[in-house]
Amino acid sequence: MKALLASITAVSLATALACGSDSANGGTGDECASTFCGTLVDFKSKSPKEGVDVMVLNNETGEPLDLAKWPAFKSGAKGAVSLDFPPELTKVGFKMWGASGGMKFKDSYQFNVGSTEQGKRLYAVWEGTYMGAMSSGGISKNVDKSYGHLAGTVYYKNPAGEEEYVGCVVVEIQDESGKKLAEEKDPDGFGAKFAIRYFDTRTDMPTNTKTADGYEWTMTHTNNSRYMVGGVPAGQYKVVARLKDDPAKVLGEVALRPFAGALSIGNIYVAAGADGRNPSPPNAECTGPTDEK
Repeated sequence: MKALLASITAVSLATALACGSDSANGGTGDECASTFCGTLVDFKSKSPKEGVDVMVLNNETGEPLDLAKWPAFKSGAKGAVSLDFPPELTKVGFKMWGASGGMKFKDSYQFNVGSTEQGKRLYAVWEGTYMGAMSSGGISKNVDKSYGHLAGTVYYKNPAGEEEYVGCVVVEIQDESGKKLAEEKDPDGFGAKFAIRYFDTRTDMPTNTKTADGYEWTMTHTNNSRYMVGGVPAGQYKVVARLKDDPAKVLGEVALRPFAGALSIGNIYVAAGADGRNPSPPNAECTGPTDEK
């Protein structure tokens, strides 16, 4: 990778242009001519945020890619992020931080982003959302301060290029050797290390494995297939997705690294089922509740 980057001589500096739509799927609005065009949004509300600090990262190491070619910048109007990358560079990462409109954002990282994507959402995590996620997910208040947290969504991309939630999926976290890592709890029973959580389909927030209303959250749902892993020490990890009733088969995986006190986001894209469609089983349990909480 270092040799590749050293050989890149003709690349535009990173710029934040007011281009594209304020939706994640493009649509109407000014055209964006750059190789990468995205929208920086608040993780919870999905609303575009202008003026948030952004830095391009090496997707493999998590370090700044090349500050001479891609210096840090701020998201533009309607959260627009427009960048030019050489064709040799297929995947990049991003770091987001700072403030917008009175909202202060935690350091937020996003990896495995295609360098030629158009209309890509980049997620900045508001401090209130971060604290709420730790609470709703039953993550210990005494998690080692050097640990970070991982999160993402399990998606199936249909033939039209649309991302669909996938239900009845369980994820596991593995170290670099491929060893599955089990959750460790603090003395009060809260997740202190490698705590896997799934998102409540009604609140779009991570939740403990059983909520007070009796619902159990031990897998993804077709109404929301996001996941979180709380309390992850420094290092490189894989998050692996499997169907709950077919644990021998890996549907997809993503490589991620945590950063102290921050959220690292990486989506998992899974293969189609035997019928060539979304692999979610047709079981009712795979859907998840939709009533307001």
